Amino acid sequence: MTKNKFRKSLFISGITTFSLFVVSGCEKNQDDWEITSDKCVFIEHFSHTDGELIEGNYREGPGYDVPTFSFDSVTGVLSGHINFQINKSLKLIFGNGRSSGGVAGTGVSTMLSGIYKLPFENDNLKITNVEVDGTIHLLYNDSTIVLKRNEEWIKIKSVIDTQNNAGEMAKAKLTLTDRIVNYGIIEKSTIIKE
Repeated sequence: MTKNKFRKSLFISGITTFSLFVVSGCEKNQDDWEITSDKCVFIEHFSHTDGELIEGNYREGPGYDVPTFSFDSVTGVLSGHINFQINKSLKLIFGNGRSSGGVAGTGVSTMLSGIYKLPFENDNLKITNVEVDGTIHLLYNDSTIVLKRNEEWIKIKSVIDTQNNAGEMAKAKLTLTDRIVNYGIIEKSTIIKE
């Protein structure tokens, strides 16, 4: 074998090895998690319905009062009723809640869930990926949403609701505010079970 053929063969082998290394480095297993095990990401989905009477004797919505957690975005302390394990495998905490006011009803109801693998689904919301900086990729209804730390997605929709109460018509304007907030990476040491 001549020197030129040997060099060409060596060059092609080197390129092939490098290409395989680059391709394998680009592949990412969905179970890979780049955030250290002493931290997790906190995301909250909250919807509020406010009812404004237009006319008539509108029957008010239900009342409920079950707030189970609170989050201080300045200190990063998440506290509340936590019925899941805070361990090395915990990747995200998902807060879900709703509230209502006016003739739509009264009160607040919230709940926390621990997420240990992706994708995670809750009704029509699906978290598909989390980046190393805490950026969250999710699908919600028909929308693809990407939220960086401290970013929020809001949608406000109003409808006129009409009731027939024994022949008497009543109307109210119902305004739904749907909000998703990515609070980003938090320390697991700042999670307090109450």
